[in-house]
Amino acid sequence: MIDGTTELAIGVHFANNIVGFLLFNRARTTVTTPALFTVSEFHATYVALSVLVIISIFLAIAYKVFKRDEASEPVSQRDRKGRRWSR
Repeated sequence: MIDGTTELAIGVHFANNIVGFLLFNRARTTVTTPALFTVSEFHATYVALSVLVIISIFLAIAYKVFKRDEASEPVSQRDRKGRRWSR
């Protein structure tokens, strides 16, 4: 995860569900809600391509917004010099 927490992932998942429920509806689904658009034909290829484009745009925005500087990077065990932890 980009920011080190699950808050961003949960927020994106929530936003995705809200958009999916309020904007688009398809007949014979488990969640039928009044929506702005009704999908009459389902094309898996178009859905897959649009998901790839949307994910790419989201990641570009998220990397720009949640960009870390050198001081906030987590320290790995290899970066700790001279320390030996024994049990």
